Amino acid sequence: MRETILHFIWQGQRFPLPELRSTKGHTINVIHTGRPNNLSGPDFLFAKVCLEDQEWVGHVEMHIKASDWYKHQHHKDPAYNNVILHVVWEADACITREDGSVIPTLALNRYISLDDIDTIQNVFDTNKHRSLPCERSIGGVSHELINPWIDDLFQNRLRQKARLMKKWLEGTTNNWEQVFFRILLKSFGLNINGAAFLRLGEIIPYKVVRKNSGNSFLLESIFFGMAGMLQRNDLTDPYYLELQKTFNFLKAKYGLSDEVCHKPEFFSLRPYNFPTIRLSQVANLYQRHPALFARVIEDTSLKSLRSLLKAQAGSYWDTHYNFGTRSSPTPKKMSSQFTDLIILNSVLPIRLLYETNRGCLDMERLTGWAKEIKAEKNKVLRIFSILGVHAINAHESQALLHLYQQYCTKNKCLQCAVGKYLLYGK
Repeated sequence: MRETILHFIWQGQRFPLPELRSTKGHTINVIHTGRPNNLSGPDFLFAKVCLEDQEWVGHVEMHIKASDWYKHQHHKDPAYNNVILHVVWEADACITREDGSVIPTLALNRYISLDDIDTIQNVFDTNKHRSLPCERSIGGVSHELINPWIDDLFQNRLRQKARLMKKWLEGTTNNWEQVFFRILLKSFGLNINGAAFLRLGEIIPYKVVRKNSGNSFLLESIFFGMAGMLQRNDLTDPYYLELQKTFNFLKAKYGLSDEVCHKPEFFSLRPYNFPTIRLSQVANLYQRHPALFARVIEDTSLKSLRSLLKAQAGSYWDTHYNFGTRSSPTPKKMSSQFTDLIILNSVLPIRLLYETNRGCLDMERLTGWAKEIKAEKNKVLRIFSILGVHAINAHESQALLHLYQQYCTKNKCLQCAVGKYLLYGK
């Protein structure tokens, strides 16, 4: 048995008797189970429990065996001094706080049968080899239950991204263009180069981008140079050498930081996702639309946004994927799928934050755009699809990604609408 099962039972109050008793025979009436704690410290915070006729407010700690309290050294940790109830499967010891006072213990094996435990474990198998805790059952959950939860998940994912940008906004004295530049770069970097591209957006002042936005070559030199991609001395490629020369000049002119970002990765990427191609596309985008942020905020249709954000790498990249190595001529245009991904990961969250700040949030429009965009294809969504949960658009795929990252991988089944239904039928 795993401790997670006890969490399920406690939070859902799956006790067959209306009145519980501690191992000492004292009556226990649970008024509020407390808030699950995912950080260090007791498992449930600020619970409310009536012991005999005395109401207590404090924390609840859970273990398979009561003696685990001592094994984990909780009796020496001040963080556990406010524990009012110890919930265990087997009460094999009397446990005390740091000051020696005894903590009431509730032994669940007196109230829950092993058959009940097996039933719960069959629904939420915690075997590490399983892709989802509820993989045996989620495919049978009705759309009527899942659909409202999907909408909540989508909005929560969008707000999570917006909260990150709000922190950036506060750190840049409300420089919206700088914040959008950061999130745009991060989106262009995808999973592998997202962090490296984001760092570029942090160390390159947007005012430098704005002053050079009329020339994509100048922007390329800044992007490649600050990304540490212009440090080779063995290349004789004229384009590369001109970029080096130009970057050294602009670096001195604008007093750019000597810090060089962690070099973006090429390994395991498809050529169209090489950082050379993606950074050139960003440069081209700002060359075509110097007031890009204003345009992104003002556009009122998804069609217009798609047209606005489609960019092509510079002409040098028609015959190259990397410096100095020629390839068959192919214009390096952004695909429709990639453009939609940029809209999902940068435009929608910045619009949410901006409109919220202005008091004119139109969540229905943002949700509608997501529903017009095709669902992404990745490993997580393939897992759901195999289990019978299919995303038909980006509104649903973004929701499922949030579900997986924030609930499934953290075993927060009792905070999930699907989990509650599978465990308790509600």
